[in-house]
Amino acid sequence: MASVMSVPSPDCRAIERRPCLVVEAAPSEDLAAQCRALGIDLRQGDMDGEAPSAPVLGGAGTTETVRAGLGSPYCGFVELGAEGVVGIGLRCFETVRGGGMTLSLQTTTAYRLETLELVAQAIRANFTGISQDTADLMEISLAEALSNAVIHGNLGIPSHLRTTTEGFIQFQKLMHARMADPTLAGRRVEINVQARGPDFIGIAVSDQGNGFDLSAKLAHTAKATAKNGRGLCLIRKATHSLHGEDGGRTLVMTFAR
Repeated sequence: MASVMSVPSPDCRAIERRPCLVVEAAPSEDLAAQCRALGIDLRQGDMDGEAPSAPVLGGAGTTETVRAGLGSPYCGFVELGAEGVVGIGLRCFETVRGGGMTLSLQTTTAYRLETLELVAQAIRANFTGISQDTADLMEISLAEALSNAVIHGNLGIPSHLRTTTEGFIQFQKLMHARMADPTLAGRRVEINVQARGPDFIGIAVSDQGNGFDLSAKLAHTAKATAKNGRGLCLIRKATHSLHGEDGGRTLVMTFAR
């Protein structure tokens, strides 16, 4: 069972790499300025020639682009809109800087695509030495964390609604209405995966909602009378350690390989 709020020991990192955002179309001056301010290289076109040390593919969020960004030679994918890289969490670029894999999608895209399947496939392909049992636990935990980030985090829909028939009808109406709200639908869901030495893998799932108190939530759902929130208890049992960061907007799960 996971030890809650016990922060994992620091990673055993390779030489730090410099993130490079790779885009298909000619980048705007605003995007170039944003990248300079963040210390991120910017490159247009394919990966012919000398490859950057930590290339991240950027563009419209589709199954094809996400799959490409989560595969070699890239270290991840970030969905780009008119705002450029504004709003993308710094954790994404720090993760690839340290040798990990990142994904940043808007809520509507994360909900529309087979995000869980794409990330699970990429973890199996890019991180060696993971047992089948651990891979299964990762996928189950990631499914719960992603659902929580989209529905309860970014869309702000309470979990108790789905415990009754009437509540589920209200839940569906809220989902439709809030997905149609450009502010809520444009909030980001981010997944960052990084090796923590030879024996562990860390997966952080972040949203841009109001956050929550992980310890209080786990204490509540541990009660026999609790009708919702049991997904977090499942994650706690599946992980080596579990803790929250960023005011409860990031759930950090560590798995033993």
